[in-house]
Amino acid sequence: MKQFFAGPLSETARNLLRRLGYGEQRTRAGQISYVRRVAGERFPRYHAYVEDMNGGIQVNLHIDQKEASYEGTSAHAGEYEGSLVEQEMRRIAEFARSLKGAPSSPTQSTNSSTTKKKGLWGTLWS
Repeated sequence: MKQFFAGPLSETARNLLRRLGYGEQRTRAGQISYVRRVAGERFPRYHAYVEDMNGGIQVNLHIDQKEASYEGTSAHAGEYEGSLVEQEMRRIAEFARSLKGAPSSPTQSTNSSTTKKKGLWGTLWS
């Protein structure tokens, strides 16, 4: 399942997926993809290819049901649609929407009181 999320987003595709619990994985061809386990085992797992494009990101998501069956091949039982894939894409979409227009780094809150911070030792001994 592919979906494009229009920008501007405050995060890169890499940071967005890492914040959603995905780990980075490099393929044999050198392409970077991202995986996240569905349950506690290695498979099944969500597998996403992403790229930054036109100020937004393109996500290509599927589920790897099992590891490749034969050595030297990349063929696996993958699901490119269905309720689990749709549910995960909605989760990614909600997170991407929450980042739209948000600052890329947390802003410092301003303290309305004029009390000077004392630090650990100042707090303990005052």
